[in-house]
Amino acid sequence: MQNIFTTYPDVPWKSSWTFYSGPGDHLPFITANPACALTVPGSDWVLQLIEPERICTTRLFYNGFSIGLRRRPEKNRIDAIVTGSGLLCGTICGLPAPQLSSAGEIKKEADCEWIHNGSCTVLLLKQGNRFALVYGEYTFQQALSKVEDALDADFEMLMQAEAEKRKNVSRLFSINSRHNPPVALAAETLAARLRERNGAIHGRWSVAEGFGKETFSLNELYPLVRAWLLIDPAVALELTQTALSLQQINGGFPAWIDSEGGSSPAAPWPFIAQAFELALRSAPDPALLKKHLPALRKYAQWVLRRFDPLRDRIPSWQSEQELFIPGNYQRDKATPELTVFLIAELEAVLRLCGANEHAETAMVSIIEERDQLIRTLNTTFWNPETRAFSNVLENGQIRQEISLGSFIPLFWRGLDKEKQTALLEKFETAPGVPGQQSSSWEQEETDDTTQRPAIHEFIAFEAIRANENHILLMLFVQRAREKSAVWFEHESLTAAREKPSGGPAYSMGPVTAALILTVQAEFEREAAQIHSIAQLILRWADRLKIRPTDLYIITGFLLLSAVAHLLYALPHSWNAEARVSEAALDYQQGRYTEAMRICRRYPHHAVSQFVQANMMMLSKRPDQAEDLYRQALTQEPASPSALLGLALALQMNGSLKEAEKRYADFLDIYENRLPAAAELADEFRMLSQEEFRRPPRWQRIFELPLMNDLGL
Repeated sequence: MQNIFTTYPDVPWKSSWTFYSGPGDHLPFITANPACALTVPGSDWVLQLIEPERICTTRLFYNGFSIGLRRRPEKNRIDAIVTGSGLLCGTICGLPAPQLSSAGEIKKEADCEWIHNGSCTVLLLKQGNRFALVYGEYTFQQALSKVEDALDADFEMLMQAEAEKRKNVSRLFSINSRHNPPVALAAETLAARLRERNGAIHGRWSVAEGFGKETFSLNELYPLVRAWLLIDPAVALELTQTALSLQQINGGFPAWIDSEGGSSPAAPWPFIAQAFELALRSAPDPALLKKHLPALRKYAQWVLRRFDPLRDRIPSWQSEQELFIPGNYQRDKATPELTVFLIAELEAVLRLCGANEHAETAMVSIIEERDQLIRTLNTTFWNPETRAFSNVLENGQIRQEISLGSFIPLFWRGLDKEKQTALLEKFETAPGVPGQQSSSWEQEETDDTTQRPAIHEFIAFEAIRANENHILLMLFVQRAREKSAVWFEHESLTAAREKPSGGPAYSMGPVTAALILTVQAEFEREAAQIHSIAQLILRWADRLKIRPTDLYIITGFLLLSAVAHLLYALPHSWNAEARVSEAALDYQQGRYTEAMRICRRYPHHAVSQFVQANMMMLSKRPDQAEDLYRQALTQEPASPSALLGLALALQMNGSLKEAEKRYADFLDIYENRLPAAAELADEFRMLSQEEFRRPPRWQRIFELPLMNDLGL
């Protein structure tokens, strides 16, 4: 059976990743500094798993972790699972046992260590190659009994159960390992957000992004269902049933509800029926359909009244909180995306009605409403001149407004081919359409449904996938996968430098996670349809009448050439980011020989160039440092670290005028953001004006935190 502790992708240890035992866990553990340490929020103790200076590979799950030494990790490792609230259980192989450390008193007895912290107890028990830790409001005897029971459990069976839960996630992993860590983190993020039913929410639900309290957002339901169908279809069905249980007496739904029962007066985006249809399609259940169909028919009537109160068959958003595309809200402003969503929603209800023999009579009125909305879409919103749905209706007047909404009609699978082709031709250059750029994600851009970008990108992806435009779809998939990979590499560098994360580790919202998983699934589906190289060779060999013997000789020669190339090239390309991060860490900790040895293998990497430049300066070789700083700054022009380093190197090399200019550039850009560095830069700038080539105690510049990295 697959072992997730060895087959999941590596994810560097970064502070504030949270471990839950499951949806009902109220005492989660979090990762802490120094590396490979564990604690709970607000505590003064840590469980040090491995010495921080050891070079390790780590794998993080929502409910556990695996840590192995870089050399022979299969024989030198610690694996652990959170099996209950405040209860951690693990195994040790070839390594010293974990140790508790605290500012307070640690009591020890044989293989047991414990700390009394007010009403809470932390207790660590080690037995052979097993250990267990418990934290909570327990007496010593209660805590000891709890960890002894945990150690009696079959850990191998526990690991097998965890592997089974992640079987579908493992199928999404690509041959290109660079794209796998974001996929794993996305799946673990969704699992960590699950919560059990409570007094306000009657069913399993998922914590939304962007709310003060733990909240279930129905605006995230459709992406969640798409993602959970890939991971665990049963959870997708549970989430939709929880959403349906929130139906109000009038047939409507709140946009969100929090764990204490507070709910939104705004309506959710019309994806409720589509989400339920998707979930039910994975496991058709006539009894379940019969149970919920009356509620869905009532909802169909409500959603039409809600968004078309004048009954003129031109729906419009009724509050600013409901807008799918934020902008200038006006109550009577009608835009095409809402009409498209309503058409798709009504058609989902119609398909569900068609699957139930007792619901045919209810379909007539819904069909009539659907047909009228289609006429509205094709007449009111379609602009023949722009060949897009660029019309909006405002104060009874039609005007043009090209945005993402102009192209969302692609989301509706019933769009006629002529309009579909016209939209696809302009989709790549349309204003407001997400996913066009391949730059890395900024943190604020990963907000899910509060700031919109992720849900916009998700719906754009769904719209392209609904149409048969393979090239555009693969371009979108390629860009989305690249952005997630770059985001993860940035997070990995931050983790290697032990920077404060400023928020939860590897933070992504549920819609972002759903986008990563669905995009990866589309990529893997496409890859599975491509003929293997061997099949292509055999096909062309048959066409060209090549004899089998000749084919074997050619294939063998090519194989040997490829192996020879890989033996030379792979050591230089394996885990470049991780190795350079390791070099940066070695530099920060004063291991200059090790840092230089790694950096020389990656001469074109910006961080490698910067670290080498710093070491050249400290060894009083500013002429070599200047070139390296320039190279790093060329790749990362927004780096304050490389700019300041270059200014100092220029000054020490006698290029005083250029050094003065570089110092001035630094002050112009970073004076307010980096006051300590700006003060030093201003001092050195004035010394340049006085033609001082070597400022007094110039090494002070390398004591600044920003000079320990490239400022990324």
